[in-house]
Amino acid sequence: MFRETQVKRLLLLAVLSVSRGLSDAGCDAIMGSSGQTYRWALQNPQLVAPVLLKYDFLEYKSPLMSTLTDNALVIQAPADITANFVLTSPDSNTTAEQKYRLQSIQLRKPALVAEGTKQELSHELEVVLVHREGTGSRFANVIVPIEVSAEPSLDLLAPLLDQAELPSEVGELQPVLVSMLPLKLANVFANVSFQHFWAEVKTSCNGGSAGARIFMRNQTIATSKSRLQRVLNMLQYAPEQLPTLPPTQTWLVQPCPRGGSCAFPTPTNLTPQLLEAQAALANDSTKLQTAKQAMDESLLALTGNGTEIANDVYTTAVRSRDHLRNAQAAVDGASRTVETLQAQIDSAASAVWDSDAPPVGSGDSRTTTSTSTTTAISPAVSAKPSMLATGISVHDCSMQAASPVEVDLAKTEHVDAGSGESSEALLFWRLSATPGLPPAEAAAAESAAVAPELHVANLGDRLRITPVDQKPLMVLLVHGLELPISFVEVSVPGQHALAGKRSAAEIQLVHMPSDASKAVAVAMQMDTSQDENAWFQHLGDSLPRAGMTKEVQGADPMMMHPAFGRGVAGHFFRYDGRLLQDSSCARIRWHVLEERGHLSSSQLQALRQVLRPPGSAFETDPSALSPMLLRGQSRVSLATLHTGAQAVLAQVASDAASEASSPSPVLLSMPRLRSNGVKLPI
Repeated sequence: MFRETQVKRLLLLAVLSVSRGLSDAGCDAIMGSSGQTYRWALQNPQLVAPVLLKYDFLEYKSPLMSTLTDNALVIQAPADITANFVLTSPDSNTTAEQKYRLQSIQLRKPALVAEGTKQELSHELEVVLVHREGTGSRFANVIVPIEVSAEPSLDLLAPLLDQAELPSEVGELQPVLVSMLPLKLANVFANVSFQHFWAEVKTSCNGGSAGARIFMRNQTIATSKSRLQRVLNMLQYAPEQLPTLPPTQTWLVQPCPRGGSCAFPTPTNLTPQLLEAQAALANDSTKLQTAKQAMDESLLALTGNGTEIANDVYTTAVRSRDHLRNAQAAVDGASRTVETLQAQIDSAASAVWDSDAPPVGSGDSRTTTSTSTTTAISPAVSAKPSMLATGISVHDCSMQAASPVEVDLAKTEHVDAGSGESSEALLFWRLSATPGLPPAEAAAAESAAVAPELHVANLGDRLRITPVDQKPLMVLLVHGLELPISFVEVSVPGQHALAGKRSAAEIQLVHMPSDASKAVAVAMQMDTSQDENAWFQHLGDSLPRAGMTKEVQGADPMMMHPAFGRGVAGHFFRYDGRLLQDSSCARIRWHVLEERGHLSSSQLQALRQVLRPPGSAFETDPSALSPMLLRGQSRVSLATLHTGAQAVLAQVASDAASEASSPSPVLLSMPRLRSNGVKLPI
């Protein structure tokens, strides 16, 4: 079992998540809610959907991130999980156009049922599997009722809750699925049926709504009393909700595993049952008439001529009363059965599958967005939060991009990944993903990764650090895309300013692919501290002078900044600019972490001895090497630099661009993506 720190680092795979999570902000990629709580739908055996629900849910073992909201525990589905279903026609055995992929798992209280009433399917907790249509803006919610059992056989909560510390405050994030038990969501669909109808659910897009298929499981899943109590304690302040009545027409849907051969269910012919119920009603009505006649005779005997009533007369009257009551109850029951069967037959005769589906565009969150003003969208939930989605023109010089020294962070966009529906956190990893790698092997590889040997070049106003073997120094995960870090730069004082104040030093991580329109940088402002920076300490006691280079054995890059140790940063400033010494028109998307790191006084002094302030120059400035590196030259082997009358030779780092689409085959880590550097579709 992994140590707690390792597990918490690995669980960041699902932070605000994960195929979609990092880009599911505002209206760019809509997140669905669990919707309303319902009285359980009644089954009509004649209403059988003309489709099969073909599901593909594989076991999953890697940690997931859970968030406590006002009314539910929300667990985001990761990018690498196989969890989807399609609706298949029995005639052609081909999938329908709609394919639904899992977005989140939500645990909530069931509807509050008034005292004296009874749910059709009694339960104490609900698990809602929220899916989104892959090619559209509709959703599908699978509602699973949970009840307590002394010996639960298929406990859906056990893998999620065992050994996990659940959040106790709204907005708090905590890892779940941290034990070795696998999450088997296929058990939700195996050997059961569902009642289906259409509804609308709230979405993350400006408070809008969207159409959603509702699938209500016709059987409960058991859990232990202790696990149920843990969840209910966590949700104790969640508001109680009155049940919403489902439509009178709900369709029975039969699940089937993808690739399996399942018999398509046939509607039950209720006509024979109706005829039998009508016959029983007629018979019971006859018995009621007989009982009524017997009761009338007993009443006459009791009233008689005023003489004393014999015991046998009284006994006969009591017996007649009881027979009359029983006969009336039988008639009432038979009448209800006839009415129910007749209503089901009439309903089935007029029902059309999917006729209750909302029209395309009705209740669509994107439609709602189009009527909203742009000022209503906050920076944290903007409709186009990432330049990765649209790209930035590298040849457009009509507007001069600002360099870091020209930017006041107080006037840039501030991102808070925990606010509202935004989920734009930055994730940090040692290694790139390897598709298909088992989670246990991936976790071990990530934990045991060896720090690369580093090439350190002094460019005059900053140090540029690249791995000697040209492999990525580390990996940044932004909006579902893996971005290998091409090089690191260190400058004193910091390049960025916040309200006019610069930090003592600044470390910048730059992803510079061959397509410069997709360049991304992460900057960390560093303050002075009594503690050494463990990563910087490994650069050695003697830093290279201007125009010089050296090679050192690097340290674990996750020790560079506190956010790296956690693997996530959720608060940062963001803007489009350029690198400080880049004279081309190339733009870069900057992310400046709000959380500050540290260097010791001695480390800061060592930097000051070899570096000039950012942007400063001297005769034959070594920074002139910067454009050659940034433009991705295959190798600049030697360069002659003149500092005054002295000439020195400097070996310059090789290609700084390490493509996300071509990671080294020896790099291993969590199987976050099934394809290298390509975001999985929703």
